[in-house]
Amino acid sequence: MRFLFVWIIGLTILFANTQPQHVWVFFNDKGPHIILEKASILTQIESELDSHTKWRRSKVRTENVVNEKDIPVFQEYKDLVTNTGAKWRTNSKWLNAVSVSATNNQISQIEQFPFVKSIQRVRAGKRKHIQSTEPHLPPSNRTEYGSSWDQLNQINVISAHDSGYTGQGVRVLMLDTGYFTDHESIHEDQIIAEWDFINNDGETQNEEFDPEGQHDHGTFTLSTLGGSYDGNLYGPAYNAEFLLAKTEDISQEQPIEEDWYVAGLEWGEELGADIASSSLGYIDWYNFEDLDGQTAVTTIAVNLAIENGMIITTAAGNDGEEGIIAPADALDVITCGAVDEFGTLAYFSSWGPTADGRTKPEVCARGYYTYCASSNGVSEYTQANGTSLSTPLIGGACAIILSAHPEWTPQMVRESLMMTASQHTEPNNQYGWGIINVMDAINYVEPLYDVNDDGITNVLDLVIVVNFIMGEETPTNEEFTTADANQDGALNVLDLVITVNYIVQ
Repeated sequence: MRFLFVWIIGLTILFANTQPQHVWVFFNDKGPHIILEKASILTQIESELDSHTKWRRSKVRTENVVNEKDIPVFQEYKDLVTNTGAKWRTNSKWLNAVSVSATNNQISQIEQFPFVKSIQRVRAGKRKHIQSTEPHLPPSNRTEYGSSWDQLNQINVISAHDSGYTGQGVRVLMLDTGYFTDHESIHEDQIIAEWDFINNDGETQNEEFDPEGQHDHGTFTLSTLGGSYDGNLYGPAYNAEFLLAKTEDISQEQPIEEDWYVAGLEWGEELGADIASSSLGYIDWYNFEDLDGQTAVTTIAVNLAIENGMIITTAAGNDGEEGIIAPADALDVITCGAVDEFGTLAYFSSWGPTADGRTKPEVCARGYYTYCASSNGVSEYTQANGTSLSTPLIGGACAIILSAHPEWTPQMVRESLMMTASQHTEPNNQYGWGIINVMDAINYVEPLYDVNDDGITNVLDLVIVVNFIMGEETPTNEEFTTADANQDGALNVLDLVITVNYIVQ
């Protein structure tokens, strides 16, 4: 019996050492050649960067639109890691890391390389199954919107559409399970690019080897944000352009993995996405203490994307008072809670705060019986529940705001939504700042006079504007936009007069 026990223990250890697991391998640098070749490499990267990406980054960067984070992972480091027998999954230039499947023995070998900074397990995700129901048809006085009227009218999207703001000129990245692009409400001519990060091909609609429901969730979210078909459905940003990233494999017991999310986010940013909308989240193997805005890998990636000028909307999660999920804790992300048709918080909508005490979510939209396209047929529609559905409504609202104010930075769009939402004077960790109001956000101008970003507009802002006009100080891009009170692209005495009038009022 004792021999049998020892034999079983031995087999268990052997199995543990040979069973592969997914890990991030972080590197110390981008390779020894960088010391001498960095300038020329960055020049080459900038010359190949999408023009839309350059323009978007220029809104938030005061100097170069590229930096060392844009340099790819050093190929020799990657080769040495995979030569151990580890199987490559994806790269991240922003994190300077590769994701691999490796056994414990292979991980031990990789740890010995002098260029390896650290190794961290890839986190699995958490997304409760969306509850899809047969649609009930609410009364509508705008028949072309069909059953999507209520969810749009609740956040004042209809007025924005009537004013000509429909997401035109804005590029939106979707990160999800896949997309039923044959649906009548999804239009191929608006899809700029798509990529399946699970199978490494250019098809995000279900293929023969995909699980039957693989593209269901992404079809819900894409159509909610930007679908359009007269008499049935309109998303807020139905005239936007789309980049479709398939980053979640639903065939696994713990399906969502953050390495494909990070790869998809980098891909979309490089292709010029102005906005990323994702209803995916990550919490397994993270503790509440990790939700501090700078620890989870997806959170770090979201922070970097926002630093590059991207607006990011993400789901708070569907766990109520159990708390939010990463990357909802990111610093300037727009975390989305869910309400019903009456504006009451949905029972599942996750509460804040973050580990470092910040209020979450930022804002809310309808995530209960939200109307959307179904993947059951090209003309099928349904209703679904979850912060997964409120997120694309808010992502589409951001696209509308950018249609009206293409020069606005992520921070300006985020603040305009928060400071015009239904509870902006009394935010809390259930509703955040409340239900958004898109037209009020478009017309929100107060922060444009707060040049030094201290939360108030006073004589200090006036002094800064004078110094800019006199040429005694050079404004950053963001300071210029803020000081340009009449938004005419120049700083002059008119901006000074507007700022003075605002202060005097």
